[in-house]
Amino acid sequence: MQRLTIIIATLVLVFGWALGLQAEVDLARPDEMPEVEIPVSLALEVFRMDPVPESGPPIVAVLWIDPDSGWHTYANDPGPGGFPTVVTARLEPDGLDIVPIYPSGQRKPEVYDSSILSNVFEGRTPVFLPIPVVPEDGIELRAQIRMLMCTSTTCLPVEEEVALNLGQPYFSLAVAQGQDWWPVWERSAPGVEKRPDGFSETDAPRETIDPTALNIEPRFFSPGLEVRSMGKAAVFAFLAGLILNFMPCVLPVITLKLRSFIPVVEGSQTRQMRSFREHNLFFALGMLIYFIILAVVIAMTGMAWGEIFQQPVAILVLAAVIFALGLSLFGVYNLPIIDLKAGASHHPRIESLFTGMLATILATPCSGPFLGGVLAWALIQPPTVIATVLFCIGLGMASPYMTMAVFPGMYRFLPRPGNWTVHLERILGFVLMATCVYLVGLLPSEDIVEVLILFLAIALGAWMWGNWTSLAQSAFKRWTIRGAALLMVVLTVFVLFRPEPMGQAWRPFTTQEFLDRLGRERIVLDFTADWCPNCKFLEKAVLTPGRRAEWERRYGAIFYQIDLTRENDAGSELLAMLGSRSIPVVALFSEDRPKSPLVLRDLFTTGQIEEALAAEFGPKAQSGRRE
Repeated sequence: MQRLTIIIATLVLVFGWALGLQAEVDLARPDEMPEVEIPVSLALEVFRMDPVPESGPPIVAVLWIDPDSGWHTYANDPGPGGFPTVVTARLEPDGLDIVPIYPSGQRKPEVYDSSILSNVFEGRTPVFLPIPVVPEDGIELRAQIRMLMCTSTTCLPVEEEVALNLGQPYFSLAVAQGQDWWPVWERSAPGVEKRPDGFSETDAPRETIDPTALNIEPRFFSPGLEVRSMGKAAVFAFLAGLILNFMPCVLPVITLKLRSFIPVVEGSQTRQMRSFREHNLFFALGMLIYFIILAVVIAMTGMAWGEIFQQPVAILVLAAVIFALGLSLFGVYNLPIIDLKAGASHHPRIESLFTGMLATILATPCSGPFLGGVLAWALIQPPTVIATVLFCIGLGMASPYMTMAVFPGMYRFLPRPGNWTVHLERILGFVLMATCVYLVGLLPSEDIVEVLILFLAIALGAWMWGNWTSLAQSAFKRWTIRGAALLMVVLTVFVLFRPEPMGQAWRPFTTQEFLDRLGRERIVLDFTADWCPNCKFLEKAVLTPGRRAEWERRYGAIFYQIDLTRENDAGSELLAMLGSRSIPVVALFSEDRPKSPLVLRDLFTTGQIEEALAAEFGPKAQSGRRE
C-alpha cells in the first residue's frame, strides 16, 4: 500500500551479455582432480562489535572471496541456475558451529537463457561468520568453503579451507561498525539451515543440464505472436494489458474493479458525472504509476515479470493489506484513505489512485495472449525499451477506465446504489478473504502459524479502530485508541518475524546417540511440541540460540530437543521415565549422576535454568566435549 511515488521517466543500467556460457563441469571430488591453481583468493579477518547489538554477536569474522579477473562464483542462494557457495565454520577445539551470513549477490541473466536470473559473486565479496562468544586463548576459527568458479567458457569446482587464530585481545580488534562492508552485513541473511540428513535447500545436489550440449533451437507454435521490433512490441503490449482485465486471474482484483463502476455520490447529474470521471481517471493513473515504478525496478534490478511474488515478505505484506481491506468490507471498521464500501469518500482522488495501484499489483503475476512474446523480447532490451513496453501494457490495462473518464455519461447505464450494494460488499469481502487464503498458501509452511497470528492481531486492531471510537469522542481520544491498535499490530510483527539471533542449533535427538553419550558427557534434554504454547514461549524467551551457545561453551553440555508434535514413542517413554506426562520439561544429565537427572517442569526463568546448570554441571566444563 506504501507504493506512492511520482511519475518519472526511466533510467539506469544496460544489462550486458558478459555473464558466461556455462561449460560442462566435472564435479569430481577435489582429491581425484589434477593439481590446478585455483582462480580465487581467500582470507579471514576478525572484528569486534561496538556497541554489541542486543542478542547479537560480540565478534564477526569476515571470509573474503576474491575471484581472479574474469571469474565469478554463485551466491549461497544461486537462483534457478548455478551451484551454491556453501561455507561451514566452527571454533576449535570447542567444536562450536558458526552459522554463516551470506550476501545476496548480484542478479544476472544467464547468457544461454536471459530469462534465467542467477545470483553471483563478482569481485571481492564478504561472507560473515558471527561468533556468539568472546573466544579464549588457543581458540581457532576454521572455515571450509565449497563453490563453483566460472568464466564465460569454463567452470571449476573449488573446495578450500582457511583458519585464523582468535587469540588477540578483544579490544585490540578493529570495530565492525563503520567498515566498508558494514552495509553489506546489514542487508545479508543467514544460510539455509541444514536438515537432519545433512543437506539443505541450497547445498543439496542440483540436477542441471548443460545447454551447450543440447543446442536447442525452439520453433514456436504461433510465430506471429513473437516480437522482434519496437513497433510490434508496443502494439502487442497494449493489447496484452487490455486483455489482462478479462483473464481468469482477475478474480482477486474484481472487488476493486467492480467498485469503479458504482456511482459514489448522490446529487445532480453534473456532480455525478464529475465524480465518475475523477474516480476512473485516478484509478487509471494509479495503474500507470505502478507500471512506471515496475519498469524502473525491473530495469535496475533485472527482476522478472511477477517476481515480487517470489519474495515471502512482499507476499506477507500484500496478504495483510488484502485482509485489512476485506475486514472493511464486512463493516468491522472504515479505512481512512482506501474505503471500498459504497458511499462518498473523504479522499476520493487519493482513494482511487491507491486502489488502482493495488489492483495492478495483484494482477501483474498474470499472463495472457501477446504478453509472453512481448516480455521475452522486451526484458533483454535496454532500460528505455523495457520502460516503454511496460508503460504500453499499463496503458492497455487502464484503457477501459480512461474511456469511462472521457465519456462520463456512461454512468447512466450503470445500476444505482441501494441496499443491494451492502450485500455486494459482503460477497466481495469473501472474495478478498479467498485471495488471502491463496496468498498465504504461497508462503513457507513453517511461517503459516505466525501469519495467522498476525491476521488475528489485524482483526483485533480493526475491531478496536471501528468499535472503540466514535465522532462523539475528542480527536485526541480517537487517535490515541487508533494509535494503540496500530502499535499492537506493529509489535505483533516485530515479535513474530524478528530475525533469530545467531547461536547453536538444537541437536536432533536419537535414542542410540543419547545412550552412547549418557554417563560420559553432559546432556540437556528439552521436550517440546508445536501445540505447546509454553514450550514455544520458553524457546523464544529463555532457551534462545545465543544463550544455548553460551551454556554449551561454559558447561560443555550437549543440547538435544525431543519433538512431541507427532507421535514419538521413544520421546514419550523417556518423558514418563522422568516422572512427567506434560510439557514443557527440561532434564539435565551429568556424567556423575546419569540415572538421576535434574528436571525443570513447566515455565521457568533464565535465572532458574542458569542456577540449575551451575548446580548440576559445576561452574565450568573441565574438558571439551566429544563429537
